[in-house]
Amino acid sequence: MNEACSQSQKNRFFTFWQRVLIGTLASTLLNIFILFPSASFAEVVLGVVRSSENSPDWVKITTRLWESGIAYKPINLEEIKNVADLAGVNVLFLPNIETLTPAQIKVLEAWASQGGRLIASGPVGRSSPALVRQSLRSLLGAYWAFPLTQRAEPEPRQRCRDLACTSSSNWMPPAQQNASVQGGVLIPADANSQTVATWKNSSGSSAAIATDRATYLGWRWGTDGSAKTDTAWLRASIARWGGTIAASSAQPTAAAPPLPIPPNRVPRNTAPAPRSTPLSRLSPSGALPDPVPATFTDPSDQSAPAGLDVQANSNKPIVSIEAYLMRQELTNLLGRFESALTASNSGNTAVNLAAPAPPQLVAGSNSAGAPAANRPPVLQATKTRAIANARQVLQTFDQLLQQQKYAEARQQWVQARQLLWQNYPQEGQRVGAEIRAVWLDRGTIVAARSEQGLAAVFDRLAAAGINTVFFETLNAGYPIYPSQVAPQQNPLTVGWDPLESAVKLARERGMELHAWVWIFATGNKRHNALIGQPNSYPGPVLSAHPNWANIDNKGRIQNPNDGKFYLDPANPEARSYLLQIINEITTRYKVDGVQLDYIRYPFQNDSAGFTYGYGIAARQQFKQLTGADPVNISPKDGSLWRQWVEFKTNQINSFVAEVSQLLRQNYPRTILSVAVFPHPASQRIYKIQQNWEVWARQGIVDLIVPMTYALDTNRLQRITEPLAKEQMLGSALISPSVKLLTLPQVVAIDQIQALRDLPTGGYAIFAVESISSAMQGFFNRTQGPPVRSTSAAEPIPYRQPFAAAASRYTALKQEWSFLLANNQLRVSESELKVLQSRSDELGVALSRLAANPSTESLATAKRLLASFQSQFQSSMRWHSGENSYQVQTWQNRLESLDMLLRYGERVEFNRR
Repeated sequence: MNEACSQSQKNRFFTFWQRVLIGTLASTLLNIFILFPSASFAEVVLGVVRSSENSPDWVKITTRLWESGIAYKPINLEEIKNVADLAGVNVLFLPNIETLTPAQIKVLEAWASQGGRLIASGPVGRSSPALVRQSLRSLLGAYWAFPLTQRAEPEPRQRCRDLACTSSSNWMPPAQQNASVQGGVLIPADANSQTVATWKNSSGSSAAIATDRATYLGWRWGTDGSAKTDTAWLRASIARWGGTIAASSAQPTAAAPPLPIPPNRVPRNTAPAPRSTPLSRLSPSGALPDPVPATFTDPSDQSAPAGLDVQANSNKPIVSIEAYLMRQELTNLLGRFESALTASNSGNTAVNLAAPAPPQLVAGSNSAGAPAANRPPVLQATKTRAIANARQVLQTFDQLLQQQKYAEARQQWVQARQLLWQNYPQEGQRVGAEIRAVWLDRGTIVAARSEQGLAAVFDRLAAAGINTVFFETLNAGYPIYPSQVAPQQNPLTVGWDPLESAVKLARERGMELHAWVWIFATGNKRHNALIGQPNSYPGPVLSAHPNWANIDNKGRIQNPNDGKFYLDPANPEARSYLLQIINEITTRYKVDGVQLDYIRYPFQNDSAGFTYGYGIAARQQFKQLTGADPVNISPKDGSLWRQWVEFKTNQINSFVAEVSQLLRQNYPRTILSVAVFPHPASQRIYKIQQNWEVWARQGIVDLIVPMTYALDTNRLQRITEPLAKEQMLGSALISPSVKLLTLPQVVAIDQIQALRDLPTGGYAIFAVESISSAMQGFFNRTQGPPVRSTSAAEPIPYRQPFAAAASRYTALKQEWSFLLANNQLRVSESELKVLQSRSDELGVALSRLAANPSTESLATAKRLLASFQSQFQSSMRWHSGENSYQVQTWQNRLESLDMLLRYGERVEFNRR
C-alpha cells in the first residue's frame, strides 16, 4: 500500500512539471519542430548499436527487428571512435544501453550536429558518468526517472480543442490494444521536448518523448513485452523523418548448388562419411548477432594494451577525453589503494557495527586509518601522505586545465600516481573466502623432473595461500601421464606420472587439483621444438587420425597465425576420443575438477577471408542439414552464412554439455571450469564460436575463468566488469585472471586488488613459472596460512558456496567496524542503528544457511540480502559523496554474495 501511494505521488509530481514545461506557448513551438522536422532522408539507413550490456538480449532485439521487416546495420559500441564510424547511417537506435563513455557521447553529438537522428529505449546512459548523462539529456531531450511498479500500455498523447481530440503529433502509431510493457517514467529535459505518449492510467506520466532530432521510448525495446508495441513505435519513429524504410533481407536465402569438393581441402586417408548429427537441443546458441567487422589480430597469447600514456613534461593541450581518462585512472588507483589498505588493517578487527561513535559519524582526517599493530607508524604515515596528495591533485586538476597549465597538470598527476605505486599496501592478511587459483604449466612440471621436485612447487603454492591448481594435463595432444587412451605420453615426462603425484601433493596440503585439458588444440609448433619434431608435425593424435583435422578455407591444417593444429569439433570420433580422455583422468586420478581450455575454434576473420571449420565431418553434416557445402558460401550469403556460424557454435556448446553430463552422472563432485576469452559475445561467436554465456546460464559449467589479461589495471577493470553480471553468469561463478609475464610486481598486485573489488568469486594467476620471489613474498604475507594458526582454512567458493558467503560477509563487516572505530565512515547515527540491525540479521541468516542448508534458510538469506542491499545504498549516500569507489566496492562484494547464493542453490538443491 505504501509503495503504491509513493508511486502515485511520484506520478503527480512529474506530471506537474511536465505541464509547466509543456505550456501553450511551448506546445506551439514544439509542434513546429515535431511536425516539420529539420531533416528528411531519401532512404532511412538504420544503425542499431550493441554493447556488452545489451549483448545478453541481442538475440531478442534482432529477432524483433526481423519481425518488424526493417533493414538495419549493426554497430558495435566499442568501435564508435569518430564520426566516420557512423558513415552512411542517418538514424541511430540505442536499445537499452546504460553505459557510454565521454568519447562515445562526443562522437554522437558531432554526428547529430551533421543531421543524424536518434532513437533510444530503456534507461539509456543511467550508469554513465555525470557529464555523459547530462549530454544525453540534451541529445535525447529527456531522461529515465524511475521504473513503473507494474506493466502498462503506452498511449499516444491526445490534444483536445473544442471537444475534439486528435493525436498531438501526426506520426505516432495508433494505440495497441492489450500490448503492455514493463516501462519507466521519462522526464522532459528542455522546452524542445514533447511528450508524445503517456502511460495508461498513470496520471499523464511520459512513456515516449520526442524532439526534432530524437525519439525516446520509455521501455526496454525488444525485451520487456509486446512485439506489437515495439514494432509499431519503431516503425513510426523511423518514418517520422520521411523517406523510405528499407525492407529487411533477413529471410533465408536459397543455398547455392554444391560444387565438387576441392582436393586440397581434404586430408589423406579420408574416412567414410559420418552419420549426420542434428544441432544439439541441450545447449542451443540461439539466433546469432550480426558479425562485427574489425581489424583481425589473433589474441591467443596477447594482453590488452595499456589505455593511457601520460608524458610528464609535455605541454600539449589535454583534450576532454584525455582529461576524463586521467581523472578516472587516478581516482580508481586511489580507490584500489585505499581498498587494499582497509583490507590490510581490518584483517584482525572484531566485527562490531555498534562501536562507540559520536552522534554524527564523519570521515576522519587520517583517511589511512590508525596504524596496524604490525606496521611501523612511519610507513603508515607515508601511505596517508600518498592518499592526501592524490586527492589534492584530483581537486586542482580541472583548475590547471582551465589555466592551460598542461605540463604542470601532467607532472602532478604522474607524481601522484608514482607516490601511490611506491607505497601500495603489500602487507596484512587478506581475509574472506575466495578462489585463489593458479595455472601450473607444463614447463614447470617438466622442470620438476620427479615427485620430489614437484613437492617443492606445491610447498610454495601452499605457503602462498593458493587453494586451486589448474594442472596442465593434456597439451599439444600429449597427456602428462601414461595413458591407455591417448597414442603417446608427453616425451618430456616419460618415466613418472606427474598427475598422480600432483593429486597426492595437493591433497596433503589441503588444495584442490583440477586437470587442465587442451580440448580442440592438439598440435603445437612450440612444443615440437622442445621434443625435436619439425614445425609441421601435427602431433600424435592427428598423425594417427588425419581425418579428424579442422581445416581453414585455404585447405591448411596448421594455423598460420598461432602455429597450432586443431581437431574438428563436429567429428564424432574426435569428440568420443576427448570424452574418453576426460573419463580416464577423472576415473583413474579422482581429480577435484576438470578445466576445458581451447574449447573453441581457431581465431578467424571472415571479413578478411580467413575462416575455419572445414573438416570432413563438419562439411558433410552441414551439407546434409542445408544442402550447401560450407566451402562454397561466404558472409555475402546472409542467413546461410549465419547458419554455418551457428552450426559451428553449437558443436562447441554441445560438446561442453556432453562433458558436463559425463561428470555429473559419474563424478558429481567434480568441478567443471572453462578458460574462455572475455571479448563481447558478438565478436567472440564470429571469431572463435565460443558462446560461454550459454554454458553459464544453462548451468552446465560451474566456474568461468576468463583470460582477462591486460597491461594496466584500468583496462583489466573495463574488460572484467561487464562479465560479472547475473545475466551473463546465471548460476555459475566467475574467477577472472591476471597474466604475470610482462607485469611489474606492483601492477600485478593492483590487478589482483581490482578483481577483489569487483563481484567475482576470486582470481586466477597465469602462471606458476612467472611467480617471482617478490610476488611469492607478497602472497605469503597477505594470504598464506598464519604462523601457528589452528583455525580452519577458509572455504573455497565453488566447493562450499554458502559457507564462503558467510565468510565473505564477516570480512566485509570487519572493514566497516575498522572504519567506524577510526572515525572514517560517514553515516548518521540513526541510519547506523538500522544498518546494524539488518546487518546482524543477515549475518545470522548466512551463518544458519552455511551450517544447515535448506530451501527455507536459503530463501531467508536471499530476502535479507536484498533488503540489506537496498538499505545499504541509501545509508551510504553521504559516504559515497566522499569515497564513491569504496562504496561501489562494498556493493560489488554484496553482489558477490548473491552470486554465491545462486550457485549454491543449483549445486545444493537443483543440480541436474
